[in-house]
Amino acid sequence: MTEAIKVTTTAANFDFEVVDTIFATDSSKAKLFSSADTDQAFSGVKSQLIAKCKKLGGDAVVDCKFEYRNPISTGMIKKRQVIEIFAYGTAVRRVTRK
Repeated sequence: MTEAIKVTTTAANFDFEVVDTIFATDSSKAKLFSSADTDQAFSGVKSQLIAKCKKLGGDAVVDCKFEYRNPISTGMIKKRQVIEIFAYGTAVRRVTRK
């Protein structure tokens, strides 16, 4: 059984080799009766980082940085809040030192 891919803003606490740097972005737009969902956008960007790391054969995404912005989307009826989250980090693979 393989361990789940971790996404962290800290350094790895295991020996590793760098696979590649990866980037992801996601957003959430306010609906008619609800505001933009920050948790949904954050979860989406983390899921993308995990998928990209997995595709590259990595075991974790370390030293992640997250940024956001709150633009306003102009709709037919009214303006709506949007949450955009951008993230990048380093995909790493565990190595066993002898």
